[in-house]
Amino acid sequence: MLVVIDMLVDFFERQPALSAQRAPLVTAIKTLARAFRTRGQPVIWVRQEFRPDLSDAFLEMRRLGIKMTIKGTDGCRILPELERASDEVVIVKKRYSAFFGTGLDQTLRELNPDSLVLAGVDNSFRNELRN
Repeated sequence: MLVVIDMLVDFFERQPALSAQRAPLVTAIKTLARAFRTRGQPVIWVRQEFRPDLSDAFLEMRRLGIKMTIKGTDGCRILPELERASDEVVIVKKRYSAFFGTGLDQTLRELNPDSLVLAGVDNSFRNELRN
């Protein structure tokens, strides 16, 4: 099973270091996802999303006024150039962990994969992202 984490528009459009790596990361993940699908293996997508008032966001985000991956904006969407099949599971998370307060654990138990491959990015909020 492949789990793709945080390949989100805001992360790549608002952080120059990630933006510079966008094309090679997208290519690698597309290749991985195709290989898993070809073998009948599931692909799960994890993305982050917060309310516009940040009431469900990290304390750090609220304190610093960081508005990223806001519900209803393009920024919280998976990069459009990634090929996500309509039947693939999307897990929405509110914390760094994709397990905290989500259905990921239950999904993994139900699918009972022999192996698990993780792909994507780890985003840390920085002061330059303040609005």
